[in-house]
Amino acid sequence: MNLLAVEKPARYMGGEMGSIRKDEADLRFALAFPDVYEVGMSHLGLRILYHILNAVDGIAAERVFAPWPDMESQLEAAGSPLATQESATPLAACHIVGFTLQYELSYTNILNMLRLAGIPLLVEERRETFPLIIGGGPCAYNPEPLAPFFDAFLLGDGEEAVLEIAEAVRLAKRSGEGKKALLERLAAIEGVYVPSFFEPRYHPDGSIAEIIPLKAGQTQVRRRFLADLDTAPYPDAPVVPFMKTIHDRVAVEIARGCTRGCRFCQAGYIYRPVRERSPATVLELVEKSLEATGYDEISLLSLSSGDYSCIAPLLTGLMARYAQDRVAVSLPSLRVGTLTEELIDEIKKVRKTGFTLAPEAGSERMRAVINKGISEADLLEGAANVYRAGWRLIKLYFMIGLPGETLDDVLEIAALARRVKDQAKAVGVSGEVNVSVSSFVPKAHTPFQWEPQISQDEIRERQGLLRGDLKRRKLHFKWQDAPLSFMEGVFARGDRRLAPVLVRAVELGCRFDGWGEHFSPARWQQAFADCGIRPEWYLRRRSLDEVLPWDHLDCGVTREFLLAERERAFGESATEDCRHGRCSACGVCDFSAVATRLSPHDTLPPLAAAVATEPVPARVRLRFSKTGAMRFLSHLELITVFTRAVSRAGVPILFSQGFHPHPKFSFATATSVGIESNAEYMDMLVAAGISAQEVQRRLNLVLPEGLQVLEAELVDVKSPSLSPQMAATHYRITLNKTLSGDLSEKCELFLAHDSFVIQRIKKGERQTIDLRRETVSLVAGNGSIELVAGRGKPVEYARAITGDDTLSMDDLRVEKLEVIFRPALPHD
Repeated sequence: MNLLAVEKPARYMGGEMGSIRKDEADLRFALAFPDVYEVGMSHLGLRILYHILNAVDGIAAERVFAPWPDMESQLEAAGSPLATQESATPLAACHIVGFTLQYELSYTNILNMLRLAGIPLLVEERRETFPLIIGGGPCAYNPEPLAPFFDAFLLGDGEEAVLEIAEAVRLAKRSGEGKKALLERLAAIEGVYVPSFFEPRYHPDGSIAEIIPLKAGQTQVRRRFLADLDTAPYPDAPVVPFMKTIHDRVAVEIARGCTRGCRFCQAGYIYRPVRERSPATVLELVEKSLEATGYDEISLLSLSSGDYSCIAPLLTGLMARYAQDRVAVSLPSLRVGTLTEELIDEIKKVRKTGFTLAPEAGSERMRAVINKGISEADLLEGAANVYRAGWRLIKLYFMIGLPGETLDDVLEIAALARRVKDQAKAVGVSGEVNVSVSSFVPKAHTPFQWEPQISQDEIRERQGLLRGDLKRRKLHFKWQDAPLSFMEGVFARGDRRLAPVLVRAVELGCRFDGWGEHFSPARWQQAFADCGIRPEWYLRRRSLDEVLPWDHLDCGVTREFLLAERERAFGESATEDCRHGRCSACGVCDFSAVATRLSPHDTLPPLAAAVATEPVPARVRLRFSKTGAMRFLSHLELITVFTRAVSRAGVPILFSQGFHPHPKFSFATATSVGIESNAEYMDMLVAAGISAQEVQRRLNLVLPEGLQVLEAELVDVKSPSLSPQMAATHYRITLNKTLSGDLSEKCELFLAHDSFVIQRIKKGERQTIDLRRETVSLVAGNGSIELVAGRGKPVEYARAITGDDTLSMDDLRVEKLEVIFRPALPHD
């Protein structure tokens, strides 16, 4: 596959630090994420399952992501099937393909990935030789639009269940069982839903009449619960991407589940009960992960990190321990009610970008309806403290279209946002507010699962109201496009009759529907029309006695509790958080294996703060190679790799000052993507006392295959930078394309020119280069050119020498053999 023909080769290279390749395995499990690499590699669930499965002998867990359209074109042109990152095994040759079901608008990517893999889309069309197709994640709680494509779904926590599924497939494989027997075996695993074992039937009006169980003794499937998060396996040496990802940091899950009871929030119901990791475990995971990855940021993850029982001492301890290492600590999910001054004081010690708060609704009444538990006074006090602590930007998240919302409630969003901004002036600073508004989408297993979703026209009307009011109040506004919310709503509460629509949409070219530049409402309208489906029907109000498409799937929270919460919503009544209050009788806990598990406050071990010293600088000059797959790294990605590597290797690198410190190293030049090199140079400033050879040894222990430090020497700290000292570069250019005429003659003809001027556009400016005058020497070999030259790209010289302006890097193999520095250059 030609990686030079795609926008970001690092998406497909594999071989990252921390990745695991097993050439021999009796079970190959493809973990498939139906979005682009940088999104999928930020997903915590994929990291956890990759770690757990690869810890078992005989099981190879490998990753595969939705190829961006440029790579899809490459695959189709080459007739190559979609394959895994680690071993390039075609998906159709794996034993299990497990999809993460994170977002309804990724469904077309799932079908497209199966299509590119050569796997028939429908379960009924697959032979026994094809892999088992399974799915898990939040969308598995109503997977019915996907049911005809999947053999099974996992509801709930995957840490234990994924191993049981893998073992079931191994046993079936050893004993020669067919698909039917395997599905029977899988259905016996707690949390596994086999859709072919249930059959929905419909009333003439289109609503579901009943869901008939076809397997004796199984009328419902109850989700899987992980009883103890603290003892569960967790990756402390995750894969470290070469490229920047959405969440480019160490991520440690400090708690799972939330019982705040926000009535719109599906995660708050399907991840109950609250289970916390102990501070001792969190600290151990942080230390090991930083050492293994070289990241410079820790993210403490949960649905509401501020609710973690030991959050203040944990944050204080981590800040003290890692501040001198320039490691930042972030809490991505803070509720207004947990924003103590102590927390804000700790967070402000590291990089201040925007501070995010999520009131969700503008009026007190609507916050009571959704059980948000935040008063306006709490929000304004929190905002004042944030501005006072030094932030200049607060991001506010709201929703429109919530049940019972009026236009007055919508306008209260703008009024409240302005009052938040006014807090900056009240504390004597300047401050800005960004307002981000999404549209409410009713989700399965929530108190609002019966409520209607507002239409696209209503969404646009409310967005228009807000846009004008926020502009008048001098506030910035971002919103989600109405057609995207519409599509999410259709599939969030959809049923199996939507499956043909998905097939048709993929045929029409729908891909990456969650990405605005790729989403096509027109194609979707055609797909619905071609299949005779009125999508608006799925946004309607559901009667309370209606059979819902997911009624046979038990998330643990009872229907009775959801109905009671719905009544309390319209009565604007609060439901107490059972974490510290009385049990709300939601039905999840059995108070034995499944129960709320909080960490006691006395479990935080002492943390020694790092001692700051002022180091004496030393400059180390390195020559390193960049070969094999590493030639596809961009210069920015190469910087990222070395940034991680110096940290992993324990090289005492020095850093710049300021809020965004960077390691002090510099490269001689940025070599073009696709060029192999044995002559890459960089300087780094380190604390004196370490030898150049020790820096070389340490880096080579952690750099990925294809990057190797070949030489290292100490140079004067005040010596000039490398770039001005470079006089010329020695390349070997091998042509993969058959040329007419003799290459030696073409070289002689080029050298016979007095000048050979080309022009190129760089950053909008026209550049002129005389390739002949830049040429120091040129010799033709057997199908290759040995070139020593100053400025100019190898492909530009190849075109000039051969006279073929169509040559591209695809037609060449370019090796950078040597850099010639000025003192060593002979005089003309």
